[in-house]
Amino acid sequence: MHDRSRVAFAAAARVGLPGRFCAFEHKGLLALLTTAPGLGFLNSVSGLTEESLGALPGVLAVFATANAPALSLATGEPTIAMGRGLRRLGFVPAQRRPVGTIDLLPLHAIPAEARDLRVTEARTEDEERLFLDTLAAGYSASAELGRFLRSEHSVPGMRRFLAWQGDRPVAAAAFSVHRNVAVLGGAATVPAARRSGAQTALLRHRLSQAAAAGAESAAVTAAPESASARNLARVGFKMFRRHGWQQHHESDG
Repeated sequence: MHDRSRVAFAAAARVGLPGRFCAFEHKGLLALLTTAPGLGFLNSVSGLTEESLGALPGVLAVFATANAPALSLATGEPTIAMGRGLRRLGFVPAQRRPVGTIDLLPLHAIPAEARDLRVTEARTEDEERLFLDTLAAGYSASAELGRFLRSEHSVPGMRRFLAWQGDRPVAAAAFSVHRNVAVLGGAATVPAARRSGAQTALLRHRLSQAAAAGAESAAVTAAPESASARNLARVGFKMFRRHGWQQHHESDG
């Protein structure tokens, strides 16, 4: 997952989005840092364990020096010592963050798409622009987030797909492969077509394409208790609920 984020941050920096974009590792911790307006929610650290907790102050110092917005963490089941350590560093418990994984090696057959939907891959420049427009519309993205999504999903190696109702693209989704793992992301449906089965069709199609491309497994994140999380479980993903932690400043109230 961090490899995908690293690619996204590098793409944002390369196209000149405002602010700083930095993905780095420090003693086993994987950090994403941005000072871009409207994108502070991307600031995060993963890979935290009780053993690596001692490295967290060094990462926090980098964020403080950059004057970056407060960051979030996602951990496995925290030990008592880890919880105490995080609270001493100014973190409070936050919403859990599901991550799903599925083994693609035994994947033999995937049910067909819904009859009124078809899925195509965006390969040409015109198809890529249509994909990006559909993705941004599905996210109802702000200008800042829209630019970030477009830079992330324009990088080489990104596989982009559209779901269609008749002659209208109604949903978009993508994946990229990192170390034999297909990282799914960039999934959104335009408001008028939600609950039509478009994302389920895109999910099944991407898993088939990822397996054909040689990926051994797939990974994805989802919002807690969301339709996306339920769709993932139905398809066969094993869902793990990571514990969320949010950095709290005195100015936060």
